[in-house]
Amino acid sequence: MEDSVLIAGTALMFLFGWFLMKRPDRFLDENQKHIKESSEQQQAEPCVHLVGNISPDELEETFSRFRNSHAHVEIVIYDSEQISFPDNESDWAQ
Repeated sequence: MEDSVLIAGTALMFLFGWFLMKRPDRFLDENQKHIKESSEQQQAEPCVHLVGNISPDELEETFSRFRNSHAHVEIVIYDSEQISFPDNESDWAQ
C-alpha cells in the first residue's frame, strides 16, 4: 500500500512539474518568434529605388510594404535628371 502511494505521489509530482514547465516553454517559444521576426525586419532593404514607368497602384503597394517593414521612415522623392541626390539631410528640399 505504501509503495502504491509513493508511486502515485511521485507520478503526480512529475505530472505537475510537466504542466508547470509548459508555461515557460510557451513564453520562450513566443520570445524566439519575436526575435526572429525583428531580425528579419532589420535585414529588410532600407532603400527603395523605383526606375522607369510605374503604375500608381504599384507605387502605393511598394510604399505600403516599405512602411510596414520600417516604422519610422521619411520618404523623399526626387527626379534624378533634374536634381542629384543630396549627401546629407540638411540639403534636402522640404
